[in-house]
Amino acid sequence: MDTRREIRSIMKSGGSLVVSLPRDWVENQKLKQGDVLEVEITREALIMRTSSKSRVKKSVHLKYRGDVTSLVNNIIGGYLLGYDMMIVEMPREIIGVFEQKFSNIKNKLMGLEIVEEHDDRLVLKMLMDPLELHPVDVIKRMWQISRESIEASLTAILEEDVELAERVIQKDEEVDKLYFYGVRLLRSCAEEPILQTKLNLTNINLLDYRVSVYLLENINDRASEIASMVEKGLLRMLDKLFVERLSKAKNLLVENHDDVYRIFFNQEFSLLSNVIKRLEKIKLEMLLGKLTFRELKIYEQISSMARMQYDLAELSWIPISS
Repeated sequence: MDTRREIRSIMKSGGSLVVSLPRDWVENQKLKQGDVLEVEITREALIMRTSSKSRVKKSVHLKYRGDVTSLVNNIIGGYLLGYDMMIVEMPREIIGVFEQKFSNIKNKLMGLEIVEEHDDRLVLKMLMDPLELHPVDVIKRMWQISRESIEASLTAILEEDVELAERVIQKDEEVDKLYFYGVRLLRSCAEEPILQTKLNLTNINLLDYRVSVYLLENINDRASEIASMVEKGLLRMLDKLFVERLSKAKNLLVENHDDVYRIFFNQEFSLLSNVIKRLEKIKLEMLLGKLTFRELKIYEQISSMARMQYDLAELSWIPISS
């Protein structure tokens, strides 16, 4: 969607203040005196559109060029860019191979389905309305899962619980799905002011939410990597002192995740000092004494999660002016 910004003067007409409409926009919309415009009022802007105007559906043609993997990657790209329909051209003999590869990532692309199959093409369509799941709900669900994954992955080490580790790994796919959908939705809002207005999002929201889904997805990846090491039996028979320190670090990480949530959604900025103190405690707990290779791998993942928690808190932190 082509957009541009203009500076227009406010004029007085009778007892009202008025702003003229851009001539080329009026002509493109075929508007005339007496026509009705719909005006949406937000904290930052007024959005005008013709009353019959609905969201324009985006479609793209993709073509097989000798590599099924590249074609699947292009579909992922089209999904993230907000396309509602993708017409994928390929030889009949390739369709079976494509469907097998596509099935590996289809569950991560929420709402996208194959709706038509022809001899030389497939039609993929987004069946989920962008207003059905708000970005805030996506982030809150990612937050909940990542909290569970932090606690469960470290508990799996402490208790050598392989089944618990496997559940963490399985949950990672749900986080990936939410991440892809969140990116798609936020990009669509950046491109479509009407959608952004309907979801009541500011430009700052779009920036902060985009970073937050990235950080939450990465936090969950770190927890999943820890769980994967447990599943493979790589973290058995750890040093007793290290296990005690790991238990304390687990509690600190979970407490931080809860406090950062309150900072992010409830603007409880006074909690930021607690987050910083716990970061230091985690570092002190985990670096007491010399670490073995296995212990160092665990520390690297924990340290990475803790830093990303702080990054999440910083997104909402507002300095207090003197």
